[in-house]
Amino acid sequence: NNNNNNNNNNATTSDGNSTTPPPPVHADMVSTPYFLNAVKHLFSKEGPARAFVLMRNPMERAMSMYEYQRETMGLNVSLEDYAHGDGIENNWMVRFLTNAMEGELKLDHVTQAKKILSKKFLVGFLDDIEESIVRLMKYNGWEFEVGGKEEYQQECIAEKLRSHVGREHDLPKKGTQTHAYLSWQTQYDFKLYEFAKQLFEIQTKQYGSKERKKEMKRKKKEMEKEKEKKSS
Repeated sequence: NNNNNNNNNNATTSDGNSTTPPPPVHADMVSTPYFLNAVKHLFSKEGPARAFVLMRNPMERAMSMYEYQRETMGLNVSLEDYAHGDGIENNWMVRFLTNAMEGELKLDHVTQAKKILSKKFLVGFLDDIEESIVRLMKYNGWEFEVGGKEEYQQECIAEKLRSHVGREHDLPKKGTQTHAYLSWQTQYDFKLYEFAKQLFEIQTKQYGSKERKKEMKRKKKEMEKEKEKKSS
């Protein structure tokens, strides 16, 4: 009897609650700032994943986190005190990629983070979000549905982008103590950020939009012309 078999296989506690583990959950996408934890606990050779990251100017990110903590977590310190170390995340990107959440960072950590970024990630940028979405869709083999739904889906994406892309913040002026503190707290993240820009250009050939590929070819021709002028 199939019903009896099902009952035997699904053990219950005295209060009638099932103790059978729930079936695994399959998701198209998982969003998390904790890449290494996700790799360790969510994915395996049997259930692999492809990683992508949306990069942001590290100083702008620090400013955004400051405003977020003030508005939602009751942070009550000046920007200068925050940048000096009262709540700021020191070089977050490098730390979370290399699992060096505590202690002093060194240039070796930046080198390691660059290797991980280049080998494991498709790179995108918040300030180039539409191009980044095009690349993300190509990267994962996602396509718009046919049959009149494409326009709706494009508008849906556009609306989500408008509501979720962080607002710009006024950065402290160069030469101020606050700017110096923020620069120091994000110095290694800036090195990774500049490397990510180079990686973004490299990935254009495989994942870039048609418009961006044309732009890259045009820039390449212009650079070749400039070299010819200098050599002649």
